[in-house]
Parts: sequence; structure tokens; C-alpha cells
Amino acid sequence: MSVAGEGIQGRVLIDASMVRGGGGYTHLMNLLPEISRIAPDLDFKVLASPSLWSESFDDLPNVHLHPVSEGGMFTRYFFLLFRAAGVARDWKADVYFSVAEYTPPSAPCPMIASFRNPNVFTNLRQGWGVKQTLRLGFLRRLAYGSARRCARILFVSQDSANWIGDRVSLSREKRVVIHHGIDAKDFAGASAGDSSPRVGVLSVSSVYRYKNFVRLIEAWHLWVERAGESTVPDLTIVGDVQDPWYLSEMESAVEKTGRHASRVHILGAVPYAAIAEYYANADLFVFPSYLETFGHPLVEAMASGLPVVAADIPVFREIAGEAALYADPHDSEALSRAMEKAMDSGEALMERQALARERVSGLSWAVNAEKLAALFRDVLGEGS
Repeated sequence: MSVAGEGIQGRVLIDASMVRGGGGYTHLMNLLPEISRIAPDLDFKVLASPSLWSESFDDLPNVHLHPVSEGGMFTRYFFLLFRAAGVARDWKADVYFSVAEYTPPSAPCPMIASFRNPNVFTNLRQGWGVKQTLRLGFLRRLAYGSARRCARILFVSQDSANWIGDRVSLSREKRVVIHHGIDAKDFAGASAGDSSPRVGVLSVSSVYRYKNFVRLIEAWHLWVERAGESTVPDLTIVGDVQDPWYLSEMESAVEKTGRHASRVHILGAVPYAAIAEYYANADLFVFPSYLETFGHPLVEAMASGLPVVAADIPVFREIAGEAALYADPHDSEALSRAMEKAMDSGEALMERQALARERVSGLSWAVNAEKLAALFRDVLGEGS
């Protein structure tokens, strides 16, 4: 084990070279300040794009940036396969932690990878084109190699540890579950802006086929037709577009709502700093996705005090428990009925909101950082 300076007991190289946004970026932006404070005995070097990360490290004395290329995916793969291990060797890293599923073919220290992207491991047909199918096949090979090489694989839910771990034939001893965190006060304390439009029914997530937004639009339309236009709030979908073909299907579903089409708002990407205001302006949150490893928007909605409807899949029940109402994500009518029921005020709603606050209280970034630091120390101890 190397000593990086007075009080430093180990060096952890964090590979964020693949991160350009999304959940990986949100995780590290919140994690790094906490783990810097909680683990002053560890020194961290982050491999990352300087345009995304440099300003985040100013006040973190034991977190340092190693800038990597701003190039495209090929450049990032080349760095991972042929350069990253050299950085770890030159810095005398004690642990190599990849925030994605991919690690170098070899490294001079124990490695940990985070398996969070369900697209890499699922057998579900997602309607990908040839280029994306080939890319995912390449990433799957990299991930399977990481599963063999790494001392530990980090999962963000027990459900994903079960099905992904089994898929890659990972031993139980290598599987570590650490739930994501949240800064709950940012969402519980958010207020609706005076000039902000009413959001109504809100769903937040990147646009992929498995996010199931077409079913959501159909379910909302069924609710409007059943209950009347004046009773049902507008539908707002927020998220960056990762699958333009599926966006076309969403737009077609909106057109099929006829005279109600103007009440469905597909907004695209919204800065993360502004997202709490959307929750504050909403009446109901719906997460119809049928493929997730965690589902951060679900926790954000719970922290915001919103009524929540979620797809009835194991990971959502793991995260939300009895704080949400559930429906078959492939049944538009069932989803529609659950949305209508969730809007009913009364004792049942207050009980779900109380349960949501209780569950969110155990999902802080501080807890996430403490558990991750403990994982680093465990692996450090094995390598000493």
C-alpha cells in the first residue's frame, strides 16, 4: 500500500473517462465532496473529461483531476484499453475503481467496476439499429472481462446484483450492493416558481425504448377519456433523447390522443440543477420503465413528496416498498387506473408519503460515500 502524503493510507484511481452525463455524472458530482470529507485517509485521482469535472474539485484537497481526451467513443475505448493502466502504474494506485462496467485488460492493483447499465446485460429486444447492436455487443465483452478480472463488482440494487451477477456468472463473494444516494433537502425544500407552468403528471428519464413512455402516453389518454379533460392534469416528460427512433414512436402516440395532444409536453433534456422545480410543480410522478438497475427519478419524486406510480418490477419495489402504487408496465389500462388512484387524496396517500420520507432518509450521499470508502479500504487491506 502506498502513502500519498501525511495521513494518506491509500490511493484510489477513479476512472470516469466514459462518463459524459446521465446517472454516472450525477453520482460522482454528489459523491466526490462526501467521500473527500469522509475518507481523508484516501487520495483520489479522477480520470475524466476536464470540461465536465475541473470546477468540481476546487475545494476537495484529496481529489485530483487527470484530464482525458474529449474525443469520441473510439478515443475513449483506446484510452481504457491501452492507456488507463499506465496512469494507475505511474501514480502507484492501490485500487482502480471504474464508475462504468469496463476496466483495462490488466492493472497494477486490484480493480472494482460498477455494473449499472442494464442495456449491456439484458436479453430484452430494444429495437436497436445495427450500429448500436454492435456497440453493445462490444461493451458486453468488455463487461464480462471486468467481471472476471475485478476484486469486486459494485451494484446499485440487490435486484441488479441478482440478475446481472447471475448473467455474468459472478461469484456471490464478489457482489457488493450500495444503493445510490440523494440530497433529499434539495427536493423536499424546492418550491414551484411563480412563472413556471403546471407540470401535471411528470415522468423523468432519458428517452430509451425500455423507459416505456409510449405506454405512459396511452395510459394518460385513457385516463383523460375516462375521467374527463378538466379532471386530469397535463402530462410532461423530461429527459435527454438517447433513442431518436423511440422518440418518433412517442410523438406518434401523442398524435393519436387527438384533441388532447397539446396537453402532452415532451421537453427533452433539462439541467440537473433545475430538475427539482419540475417535481415541485408536479401533481403526480409516474415511472413506467420496465428495465432499471436503480431508478434515481423514483427517489427524487419520493423526496419531493409526490404521489408515485411505478412499474411493477422487483427493483422498484426494493427501492420504494409500500411508498408507491404499482402497475403492469405493459398494460396501459392498469397503468391508467393506478395513476387515477394515486391522485386520490386521503389517509392512504398520507401513509405512502410518510413511508417515502422514511425510505429516502436512508439514501443519503453521505451513506453512499461511507459504504464506498469502506469497500475501498476492504480491497486495500486484501492487497497489502
